[in-house]
Amino acid sequence: MNEQVYILDKNLNLRGVVDGYNSLIWASRYREIGDCELYVPATPEMLALCQKGFYIARDGDPMICQIRKIELDTDAEAGNYIIATGYDAKILLDQRVVWTTMTANGNAERFARKMVVGALGADAGEGRQLTDSDGRLIFGLGAESGLTDRLSEQVSYKNVGEKIREYCLKFGWGYRMTLDEETRTLLFSLYKGADRTESVIFSDEYENLAATKYIEDETKMGNVAMVAGEGQGSDRQRAIIGSFSGAERFEIYVDARDLSQKITFGELTEIYPPEESGGYGRIVPDGDGWVYRVSMIDIQIVDAWHLTWLEVNYPGGTVVTVDGTAYYRMTDLIVADLPGQTPEAEETVELRDVVYLPYLLSRGYEQMAQFGAVRSFEGTIEPNTTFIYGRDYHLGDIVTVQSAFGISVSVRIVEVVEVWDDSGYNVEPKFEYITEV
Repeated sequence: MNEQVYILDKNLNLRGVVDGYNSLIWASRYREIGDCELYVPATPEMLALCQKGFYIARDGDPMICQIRKIELDTDAEAGNYIIATGYDAKILLDQRVVWTTMTANGNAERFARKMVVGALGADAGEGRQLTDSDGRLIFGLGAESGLTDRLSEQVSYKNVGEKIREYCLKFGWGYRMTLDEETRTLLFSLYKGADRTESVIFSDEYENLAATKYIEDETKMGNVAMVAGEGQGSDRQRAIIGSFSGAERFEIYVDARDLSQKITFGELTEIYPPEESGGYGRIVPDGDGWVYRVSMIDIQIVDAWHLTWLEVNYPGGTVVTVDGTAYYRMTDLIVADLPGQTPEAEETVELRDVVYLPYLLSRGYEQMAQFGAVRSFEGTIEPNTTFIYGRDYHLGDIVTVQSAFGISVSVRIVEVVEVWDDSGYNVEPKFEYITEV
């Protein structure tokens, strides 16, 4: 039996229901953009429904796809047919860039949401908001997931969709653009799949795994980075990440000249709120000028090398754990030089190295995340046997896979391709290696 799908117009109004199609391919992806392909007879009704800019949706599935490609084919034997190709509405984020400079030093989920709503939502400027043909705002934020990861970086003129995917790769998140049927609004949210390694096991023994492919690929490596910040020539700020040597050392260069040591005073106080607002910052004299001093600052520790770097460059700090995450805590630090005793919000201040260099390190770690050993599992699951997709496990969940080669691993489900056609229903997940069990 075919899965019923719905067609919505550009204003997110329901235009029709499709169940008499030849085939439907539905590829959902955890931290990448999903897609779908709908193959239907070329009837007048289907021609009216399958239009570029319209949306394809399914009951019980969070992904909604915008039709971006239409093919009309004539076949003397099979008849005329339409192939409508849609892409996950997450692709709309790729149509925007971060229009200004945004600085993060705190909860990563909240910063990502602020970035997105500032590019397409209520906080976006004229012409940048995502609206329907009547000018109604059709973009908003879904509920927060309560993710506790923290972020310290500066973002300028970067593609919004690409930045969100960077954060998802860094923190193990997924992201969605779902439809709120009541308000006819697309809602952005971040989430993290559940750990089902103890309850969901795919293996030959349970006869629920048809085939697997295990891949280990070290052709694209990078474990030591030179990160160069703003400035020219020898005056550029530089930071080195990593300590591998000899044949185990793979160097990369990261151009981070877009990271500026100069931000506005308004941005500074947003990152480090003043004491009168419940924060730790205050304006104090320093020699002939004025500076912004904070009584406490936490920098997230990425790995053992990063901690050593912090201890060498900024001795006297302590390691603390907040919500399960390790930080290097420093006290009574000057973080910026000010133009005067009472700077206006739009006036420029200059960050001290103690907070600027971690921005360079963060950029370097982001780039290195794209390099390194790749371990992945691809598998074909026997549908509707031991476990059923959408009931027992979901996109983004971590499960256990035991292959015929004796490899048992914890893997995250990063992609699920569902197919309905003449042969019935088939589901093929793609797993991402987590760790050996």
